[in-house]
Amino acid sequence: MTGADEMLARVQARADRAFERAGLTPGMTFDEVVHAVERALKIRLRVVREAETAGWGTLTGFLTYFADRREGSIHVRAADAAIYSQFAASHELGHLLDDAHCSGALHERSSVSPHDNPELTTPEYEAELVAEHVAHRIARVLYTSPRVAESSW
Repeated sequence: MTGADEMLARVQARADRAFERAGLTPGMTFDEVVHAVERALKIRLRVVREAETAGWGTLTGFLTYFADRREGSIHVRAADAAIYSQFAASHELGHLLDDAHCSGALHERSSVSPHDNPELTTPEYEAELVAEHVAHRIARVLYTSPRVAESSW
């Protein structure tokens, strides 16, 4: 097994644990997914659609989490389509659900793939991949059929 194979196996195992932690089921709404994460982690969480994002550059969403208060917020761009901002928020939910996330730290997701960001350390790279895997799995929960997905456009 190569080092890349080992890393991918670690990422997949973490993503599986993170996804299972929330107990998500197909057909849930996005709000139900957020509430399931709140229950699973015993935190208060809100998603904020930000109108003023001129200085965000490629940033599509970010998470602030305060472990001492057991609360956090996910900020996404209000100008983005609902399906796009939900995916960005789902990536941040993936960070929260990942058992290796850094409590109290600011996590960012931009339109730059973790594969294309040479500044990431190996643990950061793995954390981004875990969050991305979780976001894709949440999308499958939300959009179990083309008709469901079309309703969000």
